[in-house]
Amino acid sequence: MVQPCTPAMVITILAKKVGVPADTPAIDTASWEDLGVDSLGLSEVFANLWHLLGIEFPQEEAIHAGNVRELVALVNAQFQ
Repeated sequence: MVQPCTPAMVITILAKKVGVPADTPAIDTASWEDLGVDSLGLSEVFANLWHLLGIEFPQEEAIHAGNVRELVALVNAQFQ
């Protein structure tokens, strides 16, 4: 069974790999743009999630997630 994606996973990746402070207010609901995450940063998040979870998910669909919560829901929906 695939380990579920969690907001904490994505926030950790944002902090360690993309440089978004983990204590940013409303980090889980703020838009990528509001967090200063560009397409390269999102690619870093996707690659790290793939590595952590041991799965691939369609990046074409994931790019439409507007924030951390939407990305987590989208990733988890792929594997239920």
